[in-house]
Amino acid sequence: MDSQRSSRTDSSWASGEELVKPQAMLADVRAGLQRAYLEGIEFIRLKIRESEEELTHIKLGFYQCSENEEEHFESYLVRCNEQFLQANNELRRKNVTLKVLDSEMEIVALLNQLREKCEFDKGEIEFISEFWENLKNTMDGLTIFVNKFKISVLDRLRGNCISYYNNTEFHLDVSARYTEEVSNYLTDIERTLTDTQILIKSYANGVHQDLFSHTKFTEGILVACDLKAFPILRLFPDLTEKMESMLDISRMWLDRDERYMYELNDYIRETRSMAKRRVEDLKIQKEKIKKFEKAVKSANILLHNNKEKLQKLEADLNQLEKTFGVYKQQMEMKYGEKSQKESMVDFLKITLSQTKKNYNLQLKRQRLLRQVEELEKFLDGLEKDLNGVQYKIQEKAQQKDMLAVKLETSEKSYGALKTDLDRFTDNLENLEQEVNSLSGQLLQLEIIQTYKSSPETIDGVYDRPQSVKLAPSLKEKIKRKRKILPPVH
Repeated sequence: MDSQRSSRTDSSWASGEELVKPQAMLADVRAGLQRAYLEGIEFIRLKIRESEEELTHIKLGFYQCSENEEEHFESYLVRCNEQFLQANNELRRKNVTLKVLDSEMEIVALLNQLREKCEFDKGEIEFISEFWENLKNTMDGLTIFVNKFKISVLDRLRGNCISYYNNTEFHLDVSARYTEEVSNYLTDIERTLTDTQILIKSYANGVHQDLFSHTKFTEGILVACDLKAFPILRLFPDLTEKMESMLDISRMWLDRDERYMYELNDYIRETRSMAKRRVEDLKIQKEKIKKFEKAVKSANILLHNNKEKLQKLEADLNQLEKTFGVYKQQMEMKYGEKSQKESMVDFLKITLSQTKKNYNLQLKRQRLLRQVEELEKFLDGLEKDLNGVQYKIQEKAQQKDMLAVKLETSEKSYGALKTDLDRFTDNLENLEQEVNSLSGQLLQLEIIQTYKSSPETIDGVYDRPQSVKLAPSLKEKIKRKRKILPPVH
């Protein structure tokens, strides 16, 4: 007995363990995918930090300082401004027409004029030559930096930090919000990147001053330097401000993507819980609607039976009224016949009293008297039948009135139940649609989560050699996911 109980306990425990295993395995898989995703996010974050460090290195090289402080940057630009002013003063004394310094071409032209007009260098030629060389090398470095940023940061964000949201199937608030925000991030970065590339290219022949940004640092330069005469001094600060802005937006995008994944997890959990509750509600409502349908069916049967009874009563009543009419007509005829025969009897009586006894007339009178008696008996029976029919008519009429009241009650009861059933059916259909919608949302959320955390997607984040073998295709993974995922209910 104990061994049997033990075997039953073991088997029930084993079956329970089998139910738990898929959930536990699925949780382990998701946890692993989540770790891989976070590692990928951290790798992109590292690329942003590397870009920031590289940009800082470029800035320190251009501004010729060792600390990443704006006051040091401004100090260098002020020195440049002073040297340009001295150069312009020298040329002005030589009656040389001054031009706005807004390109590499104008810097070269300024140096040529200084070398041509000035007898000896007071320091400005050497300084401006160094500035030109510094700016030229820096522009080359920024061109490389921008291309590197596009490949190492922006392309990774475009390829991995996206919503994978298809709004043609189901509307997902969490994905719609993220998609809108990321679209704004991408638009801002692409616009800034385009302006940056245009500014770098315009350095050679004339800087596009209309593309300059207005930041606290650049506004400070406007006060410290003569940027109307030397807009070239604003070029590098503006470019670095744009690049720092792109890096800041990239970090915001990355942080938002990470938050999106956590939101997806929360949304999946909430949606699954809500879907389960709605499925349970749906089961309860389906049981209720069965009872409703049974009550409506019973009410309909009762209504149908009452209608049939009323129709039968009306048919019986019509038949009785016809019978009553026939009897009454027959009675009237017999009463007429009786009256006629009684008149003949009276006539014969008078005739016999005035003449001698006539045997034939007496026989005829006696025969008429018998006929009158027979008619009276017949009329008595007919009157009884007529009264019986009349009683039945009254009885049937009362039954009809009572049944009409019952029929009216049945119709009202059936109508009320049918209205409730229709409303209940509509609510049930809405609930079924909600369950289907939640199931669809849940599936789409899990597919999005699978896409974002899949080995193939994460593998695209890293700098892999072309020969590295990728993970199984996403489609196959999603198919497997659909198979192993337990149903909502």
